[in-house]
Amino acid sequence: MLRMEIQRVTRRPIFWFLILVGALLAIWPVVQVWPQISSSEDYAFYPGSPYVMWMPYNIGDTYNIFILILPLLASLAYADAYAEDFNSGYIKNIVTKVSKKKYLMIRYAVNYCLGGTVVVFPLVLNFLGQMTSFPLIENNYYFGMILVPNGNFLPDLNYQHPVLYILLRLFLFFLLGGILASIGLAFSTVLKNRYIVLVVPFLAFMGFDLFTYTFLGQYSISGLFLENGPANWGIPTYLIVGTIGTFLWYYIVGDRHETI
Repeated sequence: MLRMEIQRVTRRPIFWFLILVGALLAIWPVVQVWPQISSSEDYAFYPGSPYVMWMPYNIGDTYNIFILILPLLASLAYADAYAEDFNSGYIKNIVTKVSKKKYLMIRYAVNYCLGGTVVVFPLVLNFLGQMTSFPLIENNYYFGMILVPNGNFLPDLNYQHPVLYILLRLFLFFLLGGILASIGLAFSTVLKNRYIVLVVPFLAFMGFDLFTYTFLGQYSISGLFLENGPANWGIPTYLIVGTIGTFLWYYIVGDRHETI
């Protein structure tokens, strides 16, 4: 069934559209800084580096657009697949070949990984693009580079092992994208309108982010995951609750649905 799921994903036009959108968001900031507006002085007096110019650090209009549509990027990829199968009756054909529990688990895993991949893809491509524009100078606390102050997300790792730091940040983006995609999938067990299912993660993320920013401050979900903000127990708490909560909701409610 896993092979069938992968084939379904690659045949969905929306998936390739999201990849195209991600590529445009990743490449445009690179085009803006290379090569026409850069000079030798930029490299001599301000040490530009992929670690500094990477989208989440060099925040501009493109990154603001990216974080605004991030929940949609995650959900549009595959979050409506369960509702699509249920409405069309295709799920009846599937569960005659594999157990329903296996179907639910594989669907959740594929949707989670796909949501995370679509979110991470522009960030990876942007970093690679910045490597074509700037030398790979390691971060230096005293060299005018973007600082990660004490109290923010692992500052020592950022300066001592910047590659590992980037990979860890990408992993967090991946998990966030997977959770957002899973929110849509979980809601598809109670809402069979595909369009509403795809919009729910966007509304849920915006509402929860507004609540945490207003009342919890340093536990703002956008500050923890999308910005160079503080590091606290909010990160693992949101990841664990989001992943386990959406899985249990989708698995338990989906298993109770009559399909045959």
